Amino acid sequence: MPFRKPKQPDPLPVVLDHQWVYIFPTRQGFVFFIILIAMLAGSINYNNNLGFLLVFLLGGMSLVSMIHTYRNLLGLKVLSVTVSPVFAGEDAVFALALRTGRQERRALSVAIGKPPEVRVDIAPRSDRSVSVWIPAPRRGILRPESFTISCIYPLGLFRAWSVLRPDARCTVYPAPASGSMPVRDESLGGGSGGDSHVRSSGIDDFKGLRTYEPGDSFRHISWKSLSRGQGALTKDFSGSKRPRSLIFDYSEIREKDTEDRLSMLCKMILEASRENRMYGLALPGKTFQPDTGGVHRHRCLKALALFGKEDRHG
Repeated sequence: MPFRKPKQPDPLPVVLDHQWVYIFPTRQGFVFFIILIAMLAGSINYNNNLGFLLVFLLGGMSLVSMIHTYRNLLGLKVLSVTVSPVFAGEDAVFALALRTGRQERRALSVAIGKPPEVRVDIAPRSDRSVSVWIPAPRRGILRPESFTISCIYPLGLFRAWSVLRPDARCTVYPAPASGSMPVRDESLGGGSGGDSHVRSSGIDDFKGLRTYEPGDSFRHISWKSLSRGQGALTKDFSGSKRPRSLIFDYSEIREKDTEDRLSMLCKMILEASRENRMYGLALPGKTFQPDTGGVHRHRCLKALALFGKEDRHG
């Protein structure tokens, strides 16, 4: 088998051919063969033809099972490994996309490094996504050392396995601070270039229509104007408060501990995103301009996850 450097990621997709699949007797297999050898010695000693017949029959069955165990894994194709970001303290779920080829795959076991394993049966000529998970206790980038695909089908006498080391990474966000934390402009740092003030407007007296701006409540959108092709307009009321863009500033958080600060910022970002507010993030040496949407939220949360940590692989 060609030598593969342990630290070099395996490119995907990959087909598990003879260079990838290993096979070795299991513990039950070793016990079985010891008993078989003892039966053979007894048959030789007593010149028992029925004993010879039974030994050769069981030995032939074990060899056939070894071939079936090896072929159950041979030719399996690993298409990709995907994972979604999680928060610290949760489980990171890695999804392996497998393709069977022409034959059915029975009792395949998939694990990250060591057990627990996930066992699946995959029909012939089909694709299957298998999810395995590991704890993600700390923020940062989580890289599993290896993924193991194995099987002991059909008799459990042999175990065939293959070890993959793909470039799979999971972004682990900081754990958000506990409790409810409504986003209020007066509680946010605004010294990094963002306007964190509020403008009075009101919900009692209708003033008119104005152009829609990101962060406006969907309840105040004039749907009639939108249906008439006049564009997105927002109903303006006297005396109401309409928040503008917000800046979450790391230096303005009162907590002294770094992890507590990041947890507070994480909670603020989640609340602002939930309320569809336009927000930005100011960290030492890095600033994100106010924006909205899932992509912006991921960029901000990933910056919190990597704060103070080095990611050599980018």
